[in-house]
Amino acid sequence: MELSNPGYDFFIVVVTIMSIINWALLILPIGAGREIKSLLWLMQPLLTVILLMDFGIRLHRSRPERWVYMNRNGGWFDLVGSLPYGGVLRFFRLVRVTAAFRHFGWRNVLTWLVRHRARGTLFLVLSLLLIVLEVGGLVVLHFEAGAPGANIETGPQALWWGVVTVSTVGYGEYYPVTAGGQIAAALMIFSGVAIIGIYTAWAASTFLGAESRAEEVDAQESAQESSQGGAAVRPRPPAPLRRGSAPAVPAAAAVEPAVLAKIHDRLDHLEKLLTESLRRHS
Repeated sequence: MELSNPGYDFFIVVVTIMSIINWALLILPIGAGREIKSLLWLMQPLLTVILLMDFGIRLHRSRPERWVYMNRNGGWFDLVGSLPYGGVLRFFRLVRVTAAFRHFGWRNVLTWLVRHRARGTLFLVLSLLLIVLEVGGLVVLHFEAGAPGANIETGPQALWWGVVTVSTVGYGEYYPVTAGGQIAAALMIFSGVAIIGIYTAWAASTFLGAESRAEEVDAQESAQESSQGGAAVRPRPPAPLRRGSAPAVPAAAAVEPAVLAKIHDRLDHLEKLLTESLRRHS
């Protein structure tokens, strides 16, 4: 497995780890409440769809050697590990992607992310969004479920409240009433502002970069047309001289002082020769 975009592969690593943790919380008898499990059950289909899309993208990129990807490069593990009930097999996906990171070099990954910030920022925002939505919903449910006067008591309510809070819309239909829930809400609000700011900067840099590249391409095409003579600009003929006016000397044709001195010496010499010749004939 090669890293075509380390930002995208980092996003897949985050999704895979979240899916494995959710699967463990749902299967293992660790005493997770019904409300928390309902939120985890809601997140699992979203994570599964992302992993299946990742498998489809990798399969599409592997053509025309798709069977090589499936049989030799672990494509079957990617497929089975992306299915809704492939919790254990998703460890293979995690091992394969992290091995690709080690093969590419962690320092090279950081260098790539610094040089290609625009390409890696989108997947960083998506990773943060998934983490904030799930962790924030679990924390709020932990404090709010069963509290007096609480209105966030189920997984769907917590997830919807998280989406509204992170997007800074704030409809007000669901809100925390406990101190712990309010602290979690404040952290989610700040996280949402940061996520929106990062996404806005990414979108601006992407559109401005595309516009500047288009302008550079137009300038190069115009230069090529001018050099080939297809759309060359013909030089304007010089304006006719008026009587008594001296021709204008362009700045590029300026003569150096040493050359002028030599010209004056030659003219003086020719003048002396002409004078002596006239005297002899007279």
